[in-house]
Amino acid sequence: MKKILKYTWLLLPLLAVWSCVEEYRLEGAPPTEADANFSFQSTPESDNILRFTADGDFFMMNWDLGNGQTGEGKTVTGTYPLAGTYTVSLTIFNSGGSVTFSRDVVIAETDPLLLDRPIFNMLTGGVDATEGKTWKIDASRPGHFGVGPNPSSPAGNFPEWYQAAAFEKEGSGMYTDRYTFFLDGFRFVMETNGFVYINAAQGSNFPGAFDPGVGDLSAPYEAPDGLRWSLVEAEGALPELTISPGGFLGYFAGGRTYQIVRLTENEMFLRFVDQANTDLAWYIRLIPEGFVPDPLPEPEPEPINPDVNFTVNDLVGNGRKVWMLNPAAGAFGVGPSRGSDAFFPNGQDISGDRPCLFNDLFIFSSNGSYVYNAQGDVFGEGYMGISDGCQPESSLEGTVGAAWASGSHSYTFTPGTPTTFPKITVTGTGAFIALPKAYNGGEYQNGPPRQNESVTYEITAYDATTGQMTLSIDISGDGSVFWNFVLVPAADQSLGLSELTRNDLIGDGEKAWKLKPAAGAFGVGPVPGSDEWFPSGNDISGDRPCLFNDRFIFNDDGTYTYDPRGDVFGEAYMGIPDGCQDADALVGTVGEAWGAGSHQFSFTPASGGDNAKLSVTGTGAFIALPKAYNGGEYQAGPPRANETVIYDVISYDRTSQELALTIDISGNGGVFWTFVLVPAND
Repeated sequence: MKKILKYTWLLLPLLAVWSCVEEYRLEGAPPTEADANFSFQSTPESDNILRFTADGDFFMMNWDLGNGQTGEGKTVTGTYPLAGTYTVSLTIFNSGGSVTFSRDVVIAETDPLLLDRPIFNMLTGGVDATEGKTWKIDASRPGHFGVGPNPSSPAGNFPEWYQAAAFEKEGSGMYTDRYTFFLDGFRFVMETNGFVYINAAQGSNFPGAFDPGVGDLSAPYEAPDGLRWSLVEAEGALPELTISPGGFLGYFAGGRTYQIVRLTENEMFLRFVDQANTDLAWYIRLIPEGFVPDPLPEPEPEPINPDVNFTVNDLVGNGRKVWMLNPAAGAFGVGPSRGSDAFFPNGQDISGDRPCLFNDLFIFSSNGSYVYNAQGDVFGEGYMGISDGCQPESSLEGTVGAAWASGSHSYTFTPGTPTTFPKITVTGTGAFIALPKAYNGGEYQNGPPRQNESVTYEITAYDATTGQMTLSIDISGDGSVFWNFVLVPAADQSLGLSELTRNDLIGDGEKAWKLKPAAGAFGVGPVPGSDEWFPSGNDISGDRPCLFNDRFIFNDDGTYTYDPRGDVFGEAYMGIPDGCQDADALVGTVGEAWGAGSHQFSFTPASGGDNAKLSVTGTGAFIALPKAYNGGEYQAGPPRANETVIYDVISYDRTSQELALTIDISGNGGVFWTFVLVPAND
């Protein structure tokens, strides 16, 4: 009984959620009171929680549930912890006008348990805090104010595009304002101390707005009396805190409803949508008046003395090493410092939610090649041009994110020093480790990736016993937001080796292949899979149609046929002019043997740490490029008699049937031609 009496002076405002109107009715005649009739019933949670339902459907339906709060839509839910009589009104609108219908609702008994909720107590200090609880912006710590995308990316709710430094907005009015929440009557008091901080787009709504010199606008403003707050906790969504008109928190961007991302005794982290640009979501972090957060650590030599003992041999093992994300909490996340996932997923293990991410392979070889193998599926996001969530890798084909699919790139390794972390830099169009969108100093908002981009990751920790390697990349450019990944060696180090078989090559007995008409299908660079030197990420299929229509045909009987389909791409070493030529132009020249013809082939499956190999034998036998042979290039024809040319199979995607071949023309692992073939289905 004592607890019940303790709450009798409180009145809880409506916690309202509105449903979508299933259909709208526009009529010429105004509605009647009968049209605005409604019913209500108690919910299973409590007799004091009522669900109100309008009898009809109208273009606009506004509710006043008798406790100072409002709702919209056909159905709303209200909570009434205290006994009493409440007048509930529904106003409906159509093209002919509006009408209001009201009825009294009697709450027979008080339910004090509806008041004693942790979220209310943390916000207001609870029933014993007769003076309420006062909050202020947490100005002394970085990230107290910032902006990110709306809707939030799968990375989570945090200001991933911009985070204010400590005291960056000094003089704006943001840091001197105070906000007090009372449980008694759900009152809200806003003390502006003269002026407030507002979005530039809201300046016309605040007479006397001026430039404070820290961005956006400040304006003189005194908040009205009689402000209230309400809080909605809809299932499956962040709680929503709403301040009545005339009040707001921290920074005014046109709205007064705030999503509570995090609320503890000493911290409130809020998200709110910019009403002038709904593609943006703003964030503010508040702390209680009088609370002193832990001091920031003293600046250390930059970078922090890493003491990370990691060498290139740890990265590549015996010449080739396959890495995967560690399927555990902390392996994939973003936060305000190296190794942190405080922004997302905040200590949660997401490997079960994103299996298509945690099966990805990141393969480093001693020859400087880096291979990303998605193993047939990817975790999609909107910036990649595909739907969010696990998707077949083939869904990337033809999208702005196609370059982020499985592929071969190059890497360099920089050893650590007493004051620098070891680093891995991957280079190539679409080259990345773990997360495609993250690059040094930012994140892609839309594909495609920049051509031949280099992305550098710091190795911030390494455990030689477990093999765990932690990578960090600063996407803020100022040390305030880091993506962090923990990789471990794959238990099966044969993963990622070509799964190509002889049957894949010959199909049902004969199979024709052609160059893939896309960027990266024909090029030369310093490592397998690279086209850094030519054509540097460009798609040249349109410039050389006579090359991209060639057919490379493998038969079960071991014969290999080259069919140029009536034209060839000539070069001087062949004895013909450069560019597309009729195939007959080769007749009688030093390059005649490079024309149409039949040869022999052999196939060696992948074994141990060795890739599969494809060999063609015969005078003038080649795949894709006549002049390339093992250890060199022809400067002039004719080709050597009965020559064998061996190509390494660096990748094969069984889903798309893309087959990537490479050949070292330097003889010392310094220059590679790479060709990507696909089945010719015509």
